[in-house]
Amino acid sequence: MTDLEKQLQDTLRHSENELDSATAHRLVAARNMALNAVNQHRWPGFFIPVVSMAAISLLAVILVFLPPTQNLQQNSSPQEEFMLSEEIDLYEDMEFYSWLASDTSNLKG
Repeated sequence: MTDLEKQLQDTLRHSENELDSATAHRLVAARNMALNAVNQHRWPGFFIPVVSMAAISLLAVILVFLPPTQNLQQNSSPQEEFMLSEEIDLYEDMEFYSWLASDTSNLKG
């Protein structure tokens, strides 16, 4: 604890001990009123576990009865299959394209 914190704590304790009885009673009444207000707005002790179990049960029902998702490759359209075959052909001819790019005998200029 720093010196400043210690000094502030001592000052507060000193001023607390020197309160007149009317102010002390008003502070106690205000504290009790605040505590009662907090206690009135609390949820019942069983509420959170009940809601949690309901949410977990709902999630379990959804996961059990939800149909499985289809694999995207099984449902590909003919256009997608054509594009895929074109890409494969391009990679198969890569050696030819490499030779064509490296052959400088046909260059004019």
